[in-house]
Amino acid sequence: MIQAANERNPVPPQPRCDWRDVAFALALAIGTVALGAALQLGRIYGNDGAMLADWTALPERAYHQYHNTLYLPAASLVERVVPPTLLAAADDPLWVAKSLSSLAAGIGILFTFLCCRWIGIPRAASAAGTGLLAVSPVAWFFGATIEVHSLHFAVVAAAAWVTVVAPWRRPGVALAITAVVFVVPYLSHQSAPVLGPGWILWVQCARRRVAAAFSLRALFGIGVVLLLALLVGHMLVQWRRGLGFGADFGGVATTVGQWRRPFTWAIVGTAVVMPLGLMLPLVAVASCRRAIDGWLRATVLVVQVPLAACVVWWGIAEQGGYLLGPAVLLAVAVAAWLATLPHGMSVAIAVAAIAGQAWLGQKCIRDFDGEGFQLEERAARVRTGLGEHGLLVSCNDNAPNVAIWFRGVNEINLLGSLAHEVPLDTWWSTVQPVLAGFGTVDRFLVDVSFRLRPDLPDRVRDGMLRLESALRADWKVTELPHPSWPMWLVAKK
Repeated sequence: MIQAANERNPVPPQPRCDWRDVAFALALAIGTVALGAALQLGRIYGNDGAMLADWTALPERAYHQYHNTLYLPAASLVERVVPPTLLAAADDPLWVAKSLSSLAAGIGILFTFLCCRWIGIPRAASAAGTGLLAVSPVAWFFGATIEVHSLHFAVVAAAAWVTVVAPWRRPGVALAITAVVFVVPYLSHQSAPVLGPGWILWVQCARRRVAAAFSLRALFGIGVVLLLALLVGHMLVQWRRGLGFGADFGGVATTVGQWRRPFTWAIVGTAVVMPLGLMLPLVAVASCRRAIDGWLRATVLVVQVPLAACVVWWGIAEQGGYLLGPAVLLAVAVAAWLATLPHGMSVAIAVAAIAGQAWLGQKCIRDFDGEGFQLEERAARVRTGLGEHGLLVSCNDNAPNVAIWFRGVNEINLLGSLAHEVPLDTWWSTVQPVLAGFGTVDRFLVDVSFRLRPDLPDRVRDGMLRLESALRADWKVTELPHPSWPMWLVAKK
């Protein structure tokens, strides 16, 4: 079924790669890891970040049925093999999650460079295209952030490299290898099905390194095999979550439906333009260059355009995180374009673009981190108000449990109970027994930073305001203002 289309398809010479390519790849990877570690965020991005920080720092609280099922096993591996002070401060309790993000970014960049080289792009252009991705706002940000996107990037880049180096002169063997590795991206992020159509074309690019192109009939068969691989990935995720080894897509559909937001033009900038930075115009130029292999140009467009459209339709910018996984292909396209230019022009464009991209990348991190909500500041305020033992009541998804810093502090986070669509009166009836239990302590803290969060649902604000009224009626409340972490010290009257 898998055969060459005909002898009219030119077969490019097979690229030679040696120890210098490995050295270049390692150097780029180490540099990327260092960039992520140097500008690690002091705050949490999104809502998953707080959970991941919580689970990795307090393994007894870990939720192993998390839908991005590869994250916690990867974190456990980092904890076993990486020295705690290699990529984080010696006293940083979040070192595992932070180290995982930086290391994953480096691994993704390593395989990105190797993809460029194995597809036949010269070393200098490969380094330039890869470097442009490494310092992009999206790659650098998630290399410095506790989140899942950096790990997904590493997995997709590794799968792309395995695909391109598979023995495509023996297509049956190569397709089997590719199908196996194509299962893994589903385990690192459930957006993996969007990769499917583009991956068929990436296989064609890999094939054309060593032999005549596949026929359209063969590509259809390859698509069926890759679809089955994605199905296996989904079933493994279901099984890992305790939902059985089945093909039920109801959970994914529910998530998409519940979280979708109305379209605004601003999402185009925040989800696509800003995160990719200078890669976007360069990829646009590369996509129009006939000097670049048509299959490669088609691969980039078929992967990135539908993915960007899905993100814009869904309405969640995620700092461009959903585009990071297959961004390896953007780097390949830029590198291929640079290789078609005169040497002097290529060097000038590469230097200017990387410098500009690096400025955008570091600005993105510094601007976000400069908004406040630093986790160490929160821990310091808890220590000032309670010492290292006591009770903290909160309603946060932008901070992990304070027990990470002080094992003697019990934090009761009410956000989870307020997130459920139950009537507020019903929720309040479940909270009152908890309030009654507070009578066993002389004082406790309430984190009221939810007031600074316009993105939280109205029901969260309404529920917490009802709690505040009850506390003011029965307790002595002392307000402790702060730009990011305002709190109440609540004591018996």
